[in-house]
Amino acid sequence: MQGITFDDKFLLVFWDKMRYFKAHYVYPSQETLLIWLRNQGGLDVSRRTLNRYLRALQNRQIIGRIRRIRRDPFKGMLFATTLYSIGFLGLKKLVMLGVITWEQFRLYLKNSDPFRIRQPKKNGKGLRNHNNGFYKTVKKLGDLLKYPH
Repeated sequence: MQGITFDDKFLLVFWDKMRYFKAHYVYPSQETLLIWLRNQGGLDVSRRTLNRYLRALQNRQIIGRIRRIRRDPFKGMLFATTLYSIGFLGLKKLVMLGVITWEQFRLYLKNSDPFRIRQPKKNGKGLRNHNNGFYKTVKKLGDLLKYPH
């Protein structure tokens, strides 16, 4: 794959893996992404260079990515793998490369879910509603006083 820019290599690898997993996004670790790029894309780079390339692709809106972070009360922030998806400009680039047709481009846009749907909802303040037992309709502490004991 000599003579192909790094953004084209990323797009080709992401497109191949999205088709393989039958999804509109992938979430490999950085190590896995480096292996994919080395084996399929012929791009052998360091982790730091990988992050620079990903930031450049995201800034140019060729790919989209969401970092997933969980907060644990004891351990602090726990980092999970990042979600990657091909953006609108990346799809147009795949069409120009001849990898996909305009019909596939249209179907991909029609059937894909935006990242906003995948973002976890934040817990509301107050008591959590677990739909179990006596407190399933309680939303705040004042609601406890309404029920006879």
